[in-house]
Amino acid sequence: MYFSSEKDRSSEKVGGVEGASRKYLSKGEKIQVVQLEMKAGTKIPEHAHPEEQAGYILRGKFEVDIGGEQGVLLEGYFFWIPKNVPHSGFIYEDTVLIDIYSPPR
Repeated sequence: MYFSSEKDRSSEKVGGVEGASRKYLSKGEKIQVVQLEMKAGTKIPEHAHPEEQAGYILRGKFEVDIGGEQGVLLEGYFFWIPKNVPHSGFIYEDTVLIDIYSPPR
């Protein structure tokens, strides 16, 4: 399928992260797009993965640490995480973002 509505996708919990859920929006041979929703107070433990990750914040506010670089991200901000770089975060407000992974997870 080359197109669908966000409403056509079901949500699932994010393993190991209480207060976070995701919807898989699209997946191809070299890219995957996910909508991530996180509740205020959610802690994202430090982790790393072999995929590159990029994201765009649709709404909310959260603090992120990417490879020792820290910042507070708000609606309209974007980020990039190189493969195998440790990253973590804390969600201050209910947050919705789009995550893009390459290659797909």
